[in-house]
Amino acid sequence: MLELSPANVAAVEAFCRKLGWIAPDESIEGLEPAGEGNMNRTLRARLAKRTLILKQSVPFVAKYPQIPAPENRIATEDLFYSTLAADGSLSMRMPSRIGFDASHRLLALEDMGTEGDFQHLYRDGFAELNGRGLFTALIYWLWRLHALQGIDAAAFTNREMRALNHQHIFVIPLMSGNGASIAPGLESIAAQFAADEGLRNIASQLGDIYLGKAAHASRPCLLHGDYYPGSWLHHDRIGVAIIDPEFAFVGPPEFDVGVMLAHLTFTGFSQQDLMTSLRSYVTPPGFDYGLAIRFAAIEIIRRLLGVAQLPLEANAEQRIAWLNTARTMIGT
Repeated sequence: MLELSPANVAAVEAFCRKLGWIAPDESIEGLEPAGEGNMNRTLRARLAKRTLILKQSVPFVAKYPQIPAPENRIATEDLFYSTLAADGSLSMRMPSRIGFDASHRLLALEDMGTEGDFQHLYRDGFAELNGRGLFTALIYWLWRLHALQGIDAAAFTNREMRALNHQHIFVIPLMSGNGASIAPGLESIAAQFAADEGLRNIASQLGDIYLGKAAHASRPCLLHGDYYPGSWLHHDRIGVAIIDPEFAFVGPPEFDVGVMLAHLTFTGFSQQDLMTSLRSYVTPPGFDYGLAIRFAAIEIIRRLLGVAQLPLEANAEQRIAWLNTARTMIGT
């Protein structure tokens, strides 16, 4: 299998030319990392007059090689891009699909630019989202995604990726001695949370809903699955673009909304701000605001006590306050 690596330019170039992703008279001048590439190997291919993004899934998490991951996850991402291509309001904020090779688990996409993602909001606050109208755009995109009809739910089960995510969202953060590199000063509250049987039970119930093992009242929708600032890219023309739908599946819309609300909390949104923000989201039939808030709470806990830490500059006091807020939100 072709290895996507900055040191493998000649082989990658020959492969891309063979598949028609680059023209016969084009050559790849270099391969370089494109962002952090948490899940996949993700490189920017530089040609003389353009660039493109190449993504390859490997049997582990690219950022955490010690964590195994489903190696065919890139196929779900390809299907997501293909499914949304016909809806202009959604596809306008996503990279165009250039091609996909299943045997090498390699996806070629339009390059959305080098301005980076929105994780700086954790440091700078959410003012930029409101000031530039980007928050409205993010809410509108999510609403349009959840409003899609006729989605083949069987094609979007994504069970192996959901099983991986389930462990890291609903189980590991509430395990004693989970091995996560939590911020200094959180040891005591982490132990309290791990010992809280009621909290663990609610997390388990939410996890069952996420996995499709328990019912929810809302109409199942196609979800992005990881709708947070690391999946939002700055774009000079459209303001914000959406990437990395490898966790996509058909399930409860409250999950996408909850994840977004959790990360808005980290950028400085108050509880009142969060509820106000939902007014511009047109809810699918049966949408449960309480379930969205509980998903938000578990995401807050996961990002502070789990493996996938965020670039937060908050001190221990602020992190403990967020955790206590999450415990209130989740209902214990």
